[in-house]
Amino acid sequence: MPCVRFFLSELHSWEWLGILLARLAFGSLFFLSGRGKLFVPERREQMRQTLVEDHVPFPAFNTLFVSTIEFVCGALLILGALTPIACVMITAITTTAIHNFKASCPLNWLAEFLYLPEVLYLVILIWLFFLGPGWISVDHLILS
Repeated sequence: MPCVRFFLSELHSWEWLGILLARLAFGSLFFLSGRGKLFVPERREQMRQTLVEDHVPFPAFNTLFVSTIEFVCGALLILGALTPIACVMITAITTTAIHNFKASCPLNWLAEFLYLPEVLYLVILIWLFFLGPGWISVDHLILS
């Protein structure tokens, strides 16, 4: 048992690496997605058209608004700056991607729901929200 206890305590000391990788991966995902929608006209038009098809009001405004949130909050996640705020803003945007779908029974609905990549995004963003950005972050530098 001492070997297991030692292994687990050593593993816990590397927790910062998982936090850093999650922040960098998800921050990059949203930063690059927002960047494409802001600075590539074809991607911006594709986003606007999606909002029109989904009957979102003010599609031109919301295209810029959502893209800016993704871009800025993605950059904040990469830097580990204002991490809780960035997580909340991205979570709000991500939840809009989870569509209502029909399934024959609750178990099938749950299976369909958990299959969506947005669910994984939400779980990791909630984890980062509660755990914080880790010690390799702007937040840590400012608050320490």
